[in-house]
Amino acid sequence: MKRNRFFNTSAAIAISIALNTFFCSMQTIAAEPEETYLDFRKETIYFLFLDRFSDGDPSNNAGFNSATYDPNNLKKYTGGDLRGLINKLPYLKSLGVTSIWITPPIDNVNNTDAAGNTGYHGYWGRDYFRIDEHFGNLDDFKELTSLMHSPDYNMKLVLDYAPNHSNANDENEFGALYRDGLFITDYPTDVAANTGWYHHNGGVTNWNDFFQVKNHNLFNLSDLNQSNTDVYQYLLDGSKFWIDAGVDAIRIDAIKHMDKSFIQKWTSDIYDYSKSIGREGFFFFGEWFGASANTTTGVDGNAIDYANTSGSALLDFGFRDTLERVLVGRSGNTMKTLNSYLIKRQTVFTSDDWQVVFMDNHDMARIGTALRSNATTFGPGNNETGGSQSEAFAQKRIDLGLVATMTVRGIPAIYYGTEHYAANFTSNSFGQVGSDPYNREKMPGFDTESEAFSIIKTLGDLRKSSPAIQNGTYTELWVNDDILVFERHSGNDIVIVALNRGEANTINVKNIAVPNGVYPSLIGNNSVSVANKQATLTLMQNEAVVIRSQSDDAENPTVQSINFTCNNGYTISGQSVYIIGNIPQLGGWDLTKAVKISPTQYPQWSASLELPSDLNVEWKCVKRNETNPTANVEWQSGANNQFNSNDTQTTNGSF
Repeated sequence: MKRNRFFNTSAAIAISIALNTFFCSMQTIAAEPEETYLDFRKETIYFLFLDRFSDGDPSNNAGFNSATYDPNNLKKYTGGDLRGLINKLPYLKSLGVTSIWITPPIDNVNNTDAAGNTGYHGYWGRDYFRIDEHFGNLDDFKELTSLMHSPDYNMKLVLDYAPNHSNANDENEFGALYRDGLFITDYPTDVAANTGWYHHNGGVTNWNDFFQVKNHNLFNLSDLNQSNTDVYQYLLDGSKFWIDAGVDAIRIDAIKHMDKSFIQKWTSDIYDYSKSIGREGFFFFGEWFGASANTTTGVDGNAIDYANTSGSALLDFGFRDTLERVLVGRSGNTMKTLNSYLIKRQTVFTSDDWQVVFMDNHDMARIGTALRSNATTFGPGNNETGGSQSEAFAQKRIDLGLVATMTVRGIPAIYYGTEHYAANFTSNSFGQVGSDPYNREKMPGFDTESEAFSIIKTLGDLRKSSPAIQNGTYTELWVNDDILVFERHSGNDIVIVALNRGEANTINVKNIAVPNGVYPSLIGNNSVSVANKQATLTLMQNEAVVIRSQSDDAENPTVQSINFTCNNGYTISGQSVYIIGNIPQLGGWDLTKAVKISPTQYPQWSASLELPSDLNVEWKCVKRNETNPTANVEWQSGANNQFNSNDTQTTNGSF
């Protein structure tokens, strides 16, 4: 994934009309990931709710208002805290995870709302410079990050941060916002004083209107006006406060609801700050509910642009949705569907291996619930029939999903409790089975004997050492409705993964690029015998096989990194520059499959692609509309650009 803060002339004019000129002062900058990003592709992220994970200090349970605490009511604080997390670091180390993503620890509202809900989740912030009293204090937080960074753990901390909104505008504290205890404003005061800290446009009524999605309240949450310089500085200083306390990365809550220009400037300023204090870099990934490689139009179609150019990766909801449908066995969703999605995401995301892949999260019913229930309503965006499977069968399917999540291109995030097959079948007030707050249950336990625990541990360890898993190519070797076999490949490191959701089957897999031999699976008890680039593989139902070869004798095609540049790429609004050519990696001369590239120093555009060695390539630059491939098309004139991948590392075209 490449950092790209870009404005062309028409874009800058449009933004200057819509936004404070504060954001229009940004400069055109591009950099390789290693220059600014902390490389998370070796990481296995573990996402936990601070309040639900472990209670290490009962003295802080009641906070400032005892009515907010009830260990048996999932709408309230239940006791988890920083001390509990510190105490459980050995457990997480044994699980093999290397990064811990925690819900926002910032000070939240001190009262319950009309429905009895509290800010246990951290997303109803009131003071971005203080830790919520239910979780401990700043010394606890610094102790946590110090331990995580020590040689004993060598872990990274991901902070969940909500720059889109504070708390409810119509009840409780009415959007009150503080800076280290000093009152700044609230929603009514902001109106009366006309200080512009918040947008005052009401709630979103049309979810297909991107302006509303970005500038109206998300439900009743007070929508911060990031184009206000005071608001921007508050959010930037708040970020620095937590970075100084040891944070290594930020998960951006509700990135869908903020303007890209804010995200670009904020992430860039954080990168610069992290470098100025001696950090290796910094990493961001954002929550865009509905982000998918399959969605290229409408409001959610903008997610791909954000993933490629905002300065932040995204959580890949499309992967999660596809994986769940395949594992549950919903009509028309097969292993072929999953394979198609894995191929598609490589064509639309500039760097799909930097996007975060996951199977469970806190806004949707857990996959264990969907597998076992026969309900039809599981939460937002998930109103399809459940699998009605037995607990034992569901656990096998979860194991299969974990193997997929841990081995495809992307950075895996594991939701707390998945290693214990957590599932809940309670309906919430909206009639959603196993959804909020019942997908945010207290940690089921800390047993280390489950098969899911073993899979996460084994494949997390593999990710630490395997370039093939971290950033290698993805190639389908064999697929039908129930079985998918694929290869991850980088240099002499090759990992082959087989997944079977169907009945027991024996298949013959060809084009296996590992030397002859018998390879024991890293998980389970199976093994694979390879002879003459072929293997006969017998897979039981819901079985996964993972093998690895690091032999210098492997059938190992060399991969060359080729930098493509298009000069004089002046564009109009909605238009971008693409590269297209005679090979599949360049779309095979199909405009709909052309590869979008990034502006480096406008009007120069470029991208680096990995291509096989000794490949004869013909290609051209082309401009086209970002959402309609046949609109605003302008081809590079003259003959095709030509090269052999053995002969050059750079190739240029020009309009």
